[in-house]
Amino acid sequence: MMSQPKSRDSRNTTTVTDGVQRDYLPAERRDMILSLLTRQNVVTVPELAKLFSTTEITVRRDLGELADAGLVRRIRGGAMSVGDGIDPSARKVTTTKSAVKATPSAASATSADSTATTGDLPSANFHIIKGPTADGIHPSIGVMLPEPSFFWPGVIAYMETAVKLLGFEGLIVHESSYDEGSPDAEIIKELDRDPNVFGLIVAPNSHPQSGQKAWEQIKHVQNPIVVIERDQPLFGSCYVDSVRTNHPYGVRKAAVHFLDRGHTRIGAAFSETPTSAIIQKSWRELVNDSDGRIVCPFICDGIQPYDSHGVDEIVDQIIDTDVTAMLVHSDYLAIAIAQVLQRRGKRVPDDVSLISIDGFATPSSRPLTVLRSSARDLAETAIQTLDHRIREADAAIQHVFVDPMLIDRGSVADRTRS
Repeated sequence: MMSQPKSRDSRNTTTVTDGVQRDYLPAERRDMILSLLTRQNVVTVPELAKLFSTTEITVRRDLGELADAGLVRRIRGGAMSVGDGIDPSARKVTTTKSAVKATPSAASATSADSTATTGDLPSANFHIIKGPTADGIHPSIGVMLPEPSFFWPGVIAYMETAVKLLGFEGLIVHESSYDEGSPDAEIIKELDRDPNVFGLIVAPNSHPQSGQKAWEQIKHVQNPIVVIERDQPLFGSCYVDSVRTNHPYGVRKAAVHFLDRGHTRIGAAFSETPTSAIIQKSWRELVNDSDGRIVCPFICDGIQPYDSHGVDEIVDQIIDTDVTAMLVHSDYLAIAIAQVLQRRGKRVPDDVSLISIDGFATPSSRPLTVLRSSARDLAETAIQTLDHRIREADAAIQHVFVDPMLIDRGSVADRTRS
């Protein structure tokens, strides 16, 4: 197990969100830059300096760190996606469709690539309610999701479409943070008190202290509530509906994909994210239960993609242990590993095959086979679950699991043919 080194740039920047001034850590700024490059091809130094309310010198330092890690390409005045010279639309893409499983009852949802246009109407049959009330109330759904993120903007867009089909005015969205100290409890309390809010969808902070405060506040909300992409605390006494990606099944899909192509010696590397713990746990359990079919010589965790030293150490272990494949979370860590492997004379997938979990950056950069949660499925299922709770307050609590899609972009070599 490898610990996460601290960034050399420890200075914070300050910005304003919802009228409240807050600080961005260097790591958070760099995550936001990578997130922006999943939605646009180019970012400029002035726009980033304005976004972070910081100096252009600080932004250039961030871009330099990301470029050194091989995650962005520096250009005059900014940066762009690293690219691979291939038009993503010309790539052959095979998708294993996701399935939705629910306990105690199944919720229907469509399988759709999250790159689909947000103008597409959700396919679910939603319960229709009346619009604005006579006393001036505009029924809305309160949403608390973290930024920066590669994933959440797409989820919000699909939620917006879904709630309007229900007759709601729309969403009231408040940003939280992945960092310890995020004011999640205060945000939830504010949303719950809003007279226009008829239900809440929230993703509580995963850090112990902030998360505990958020869950304590969830206990006291008056509106129906659904927690998305988070499990309740192990010994918590707060029981509410939830919708989550089925990461254990996703890990199984990756393992089967590797085994079917003759890979049995497989390493693993994980960035630190709110979902990395469940992904890593699922992988360890699968290896232990594989009866020797899978040999995993090493697992590296807590390595950020722009930590050049940490990525070099991962590649050292890949070469030293002769693994033929790697399961990696997140996608930018997979890209960084692929870049270093290439510099070391190792080819992907000929020498080392890769599957990335949460592959949202790869279509515009390096074509890696990915396990990807469907933004559309999660959004629609969360709205469906909340609608059910609004209509039937005393119904049994539901925990809905949405299987991620396996998208084959050819980064797993078929060793059975050799």
